[in-house]
Amino acid sequence: MKKLSTKPTVYLLDGSNFSLRFWDKAGGSSRDELEREFLRWLAEVARTESLRASCFRVVFDGPYRRASASGPSITVYYSDSEPADEMLVERGYFMQNEGIRAIIVTSDNGLRDRAAAENVKTMTCEAFQYLADAELRKGAR
Repeated sequence: MKKLSTKPTVYLLDGSNFSLRFWDKAGGSSRDELEREFLRWLAEVARTESLRASCFRVVFDGPYRRASASGPSITVYYSDSEPADEMLVERGYFMQNEGIRAIIVTSDNGLRDRAAAENVKTMTCEAFQYLADAELRKGAR
C-alpha cells in the first residue's frame, strides 16, 4: 500500500499495541502518558485532507482511564475485563457484514490472523504510522 485511501474508512486501532510500540522511545514514563502522546498524534492524522472522511475507534486494554482524544472522528474505548482483541475483531466483523469499510490496525500477529479468518482487513501499526506520517508531511508543505 503506497498511501491511505481517501474513501471513508473506520480504522479500528489496537491502542495499547500501537502506543506502547511507538511512543515508549519518545520519553513517556507512564502508560497514560504514552496513550496521551499517541492520541495527540492521531488527532493530527485525523485532520489531514485524505483522512478527514474517516473515523478512528481506538481500543485500549484494561479499565477506563481519562482519555485526551481530540476531534469528533476519534472515539476511545477501554476493554475493561474483556480482551481488546475481542472487541476489535467483533467490531470489524460487524462492520464488514454491514458493508462498512473497516480496517483493524495492529501489529499483533495473533489478532491479525483472527481478523483474517473473519475476512476483516488489517494493517500493521508500522504501515499505518508510515502512511499517516507521509500524509502529515504532505499537509505541512
